[in-house]
Amino acid sequence: MRPPIVDIVTGSTQGIGKAIAEFIAQERSKNIPEKYLLVLVGRNSHRGTKTQNALHEVYPNVSVQFQSVDLGKWQDVQALEQTIASHLGQQDYHVGILVNDAAECPQRQEWAELKQRHDDGEQSAVKVDKQFASNVLGYHFMIKAFQKHYSLDENTGHPTHIVNVASTWAGSLDLEDINFKRRSYDNDDAYRQAKQCDRMLSRSWSQRLHNQALVNACHPGDPCTTLSKALGYNLFASSPTVKFIHRDTPIPYLCGLTGSEVKTTGGWFVGTGGEPSRCGFATKTGEAEQLFDLCESFCQ
Repeated sequence: MRPPIVDIVTGSTQGIGKAIAEFIAQERSKNIPEKYLLVLVGRNSHRGTKTQNALHEVYPNVSVQFQSVDLGKWQDVQALEQTIASHLGQQDYHVGILVNDAAECPQRQEWAELKQRHDDGEQSAVKVDKQFASNVLGYHFMIKAFQKHYSLDENTGHPTHIVNVASTWAGSLDLEDINFKRRSYDNDDAYRQAKQCDRMLSRSWSQRLHNQALVNACHPGDPCTTLSKALGYNLFASSPTVKFIHRDTPIPYLCGLTGSEVKTTGGWFVGTGGEPSRCGFATKTGEAEQLFDLCESFCQ
């Protein structure tokens, strides 16, 4: 008997994440798995419940559940993994699609208080830039917490596809100053740093999960969202919709819902084609490993 299939979308209560969740619900409703759950993850409970109810109304055969989670905290993401198991009534379930989209971009620097393990094995409470905590550690925590639920076996009903929403607007990574203590904080630079990290982590995770999941990163097009407005771009673009996801992004293909087999893991996708683009950060293997180890130090 197949375990239940669970799809998870973070940042799913507004903007691109919400449009992705609507797209997945639409596609799953056409050929619903026997046991299925779509999990919406976000911070705002009001928006989350509203999105959950709206999807249930349009796609009544799709089981949808919203969970409010602080993705920048390892313990909260671990708790989410167990909450899903409790909702299903069993520990054994299969993640078909995991889309990491959650992001924030505060104009003024904000901080997250986290526990970090140091080289000597000791732990301490540290302050971490909020963008790095949510936009980078959140991706890492989600992939790690659900690792035992991944499989590429066709018999699961949907081999695991992990999609990390990144951006062509990426760069400025300084692993010695991720918190902008030496540099002056600028929300645009912090965002670019986070998106570079997301692209590098996608490659690192694809290597570690090569026999468990397909892990790819993508640019999600250029719609107008709350985050894009905070950065001052795409101000006159349209808001993301399911039609936009289909027409302007590689997300349908990377989720494995187009009928075309995804053949790449560790790829960087821009546009709607099925071939990855060259990623300038993919060659930074030493930096990528340092970043991965840094993220692991917060998994306490």
